[in-house]
Amino acid sequence: MRNTLTLCLLSACLAACAAQETDGADEMADGDAEKSAIAPSGAAPDEPREPAYGEGDAKVAGTDYHATTVLDCGFDNAKPTQTCKAGVTRNWGDDGTNLVEVQKPDGFTRAIFLRGTQPYGADSAQADGSAGWDFTTTRDGDRVTVRFGPETYVLVDAFVEGG
Repeated sequence: MRNTLTLCLLSACLAACAAQETDGADEMADGDAEKSAIAPSGAAPDEPREPAYGEGDAKVAGTDYHATTVLDCGFDNAKPTQTCKAGVTRNWGDDGTNLVEVQKPDGFTRAIFLRGTQPYGADSAQADGSAGWDFTTTRDGDRVTVRFGPETYVLVDAFVEGG
C-alpha cells in the first residue's frame, strides 16, 4: 500500500514538472509541487490532516485517544472483577511516553503513565489521599497489572501500543 502511494505521488510530481517545462505557465516555487501532490483533496497544502491508513496513529472519532477499550479494574483492595472504560494517548509526552486514562465508577478519572508498555506512575492528589499511595506493577505475558493504593487496573500491551 505504501509503495503504491509513493509511486502515485512520484507520478504526480513528474507530471507537474513535465507540465511546467512544456508550457511555462503557473510557475511554482521550490517544494510547492511536492506539497500540492500530497495535500488531501480540498485542503490547503500546509493544513494539518489525520494520517491515512498505514501512515500513522489515527485518533478515535470524537476523542483525543488513539484507542479506547474496557479494561478489568478493582477498587477498595478488591480483585479486578469490575470493568472500566479507558483511552490511550500514544506518544503523549515529549519523550514518547504513553498516557492511559481510566474512567472510575465514582466518575473520576485515573491517569496512568507508561514508557512503552511499562507503567511507571499515576496521577495523585493530597485531596483524595492518593498522594501517599504505593504504585506497583506485575507482568503476566502481554498484560500488566497496576496496583495504585487500593485501586487495581489490568492493561493489555496491544491496547497501549496498538496492534
